[in-house]
Amino acid sequence: MCWTGHAFGVTMRSSPTVRNASVMSLSLRPVGAPVTRRDAVVDGLRDAIVTGALEPGVFLRETALAAQLGVSATPVREAMAVLQAEGLVEIEVHRHKRVTPIDLAATRDLLEVQSHLWRLGYLRGVPHLGRAQLRDLHLHTASYRHALGESPESRPSARLDAIRASHAFHTTVISAAANTELLRVTLDRLALVARFVLLRGSGTINSAGLRLHEEIVAAIERGNREQVMTHFDSLCARMIALTDPAHECPCDIGD
Repeated sequence: MCWTGHAFGVTMRSSPTVRNASVMSLSLRPVGAPVTRRDAVVDGLRDAIVTGALEPGVFLRETALAAQLGVSATPVREAMAVLQAEGLVEIEVHRHKRVTPIDLAATRDLLEVQSHLWRLGYLRGVPHLGRAQLRDLHLHTASYRHALGESPESRPSARLDAIRASHAFHTTVISAAANTELLRVTLDRLALVARFVLLRGSGTINSAGLRLHEEIVAAIERGNREQVMTHFDSLCARMIALTDPAHECPCDIGD
């Protein structure tokens, strides 16, 4: 699963109706010429949901989306099915569609399961990391560091870039396990997790998070697998803590 595509741009209109009425109000540029139109619609809508441009709980109108994108209803309908499988879209009774709301209890369940899967990926992947993978880990850490150096005000996508760098970092380690099924299930809800962190815990995208990534790389290079897992467990604990209702959320997260 890849959610880094930018087949078309997404910008919110400056209107309070989206948050208050939970009705789709989105400005989209027409789809260009990607691999397939369906993939373009999937990538664009996924990014809009992850970033909150399409807010949690907002209802989605296929005909309106198709008109704005300059495509028929078919690729939009197909995209909805893909996004439903990823947990980003709910298709309700009478076929009403909406962006999946953020449910803290359900998200905690998801993160606890995913953290165990990621941990297994680390346990199996770390022993097989070579020079190429270590180089990639340093590059992803540098991307995270670079994103932190840019203020969200000057470049709103900076925090999203940091999340992407972090996910690429962990995927590099898990991929070294050479277990296709393990990689699939660890990536299956990646976009859903990214949305939660971005909308609920963007404050955790900071120097402390960067330092944990740096410490993981350093422990790998020293051959200290116990320390690798200790730092990894700290990262997971930080993320799961975001599901605590007492955690101060920087924005509304839907019903």
